[in-house]
Amino acid sequence: MPLHLYADVQATGSVPVGWAPIKAGAIKYPVRNRLVRRYLRELLPGRWQKVIKKGNIGEVHYFEHASGQVAGVKYYANEVIP
Repeated sequence: MPLHLYADVQATGSVPVGWAPIKAGAIKYPVRNRLVRRYLRELLPGRWQKVIKKGNIGEVHYFEHASGQVAGVKYYANEVIP
């Protein structure tokens, strides 16, 4: 599971250019998986949390360090129901 550190979500290249977060659309909680938490702390020691942030055209899931750096960014587009 190679994760890389980035300055912010947009710097990863995983998030489309038109994506913008919606107000009060973020859920943050501690990283519960011990192996993932240990791996993240090896990358950058300190406090990490899991973030799910809703946006105008989809959701972004990632791990965020207390410094603001991010890792493991995944983008999920909104489903269009015909």
